Amino acid sequence: MAKEDKEIKGGDVSPDEETVVEEVIPVTEASLMVDMDAAVKSGDYKAVAKIAKELVQFQKAKETAEADAKSAASLAIAVKVKGVIDTALQDMIDNGELDNEDGIWYTNDFGEKLSTCRTTKTASKAAKSGGNGGGGKGKKFDIGTEELLEKFGGQEFKDGKTFAEAYKSNTDKNWRYGIREKLLKLNGDIS
Repeated sequence: MAKEDKEIKGGDVSPDEETVVEEVIPVTEASLMVDMDAAVKSGDYKAVAKIAKELVQFQKAKETAEADAKSAASLAIAVKVKGVIDTALQDMIDNGELDNEDGIWYTNDFGEKLSTCRTTKTASKAAKSGGNGGGGKGKKFDIGTEELLEKFGGQEFKDGKTFAEAYKSNTDKNWRYGIREKLLKLNGDIS
């Protein structure tokens, strides 16, 4: 049986065969810079472009790893601070001192050397509805402009125009607010 025809099973290697082991050198930024210098000196700009791309990927991976490490460290500190605050408040919660409060807001701005703490007894604010279409509910009155226009829109406002015509003729908010005030007077909401 010739050397070329020999079948190797189970990883056995005969003593007359050579085993080549390649040493794997990890790629570092420094090794890439050495390769870059060699490629520039030799004028191999395809290699320069390839190495530059590898350098960019290497640096991006390095920056991402650093940012992830900072984020993880910041999260760990935040969890630790939260635990300390929760532990400190637990006695007050257990003995009912905070029963009349909905929440606690605590801030400590190290740059300004400012620390604030406030308790809250309010529900979260509802989202504002409406938009630029008008006709929304006023802050003080339960009736909207559109409802007032339905009720009194046919009555004369001035210069031969009705309230509805005057309201639709100008979109200026001050103009429309003036019309709303007159409609509220007609409705008896204001004097």
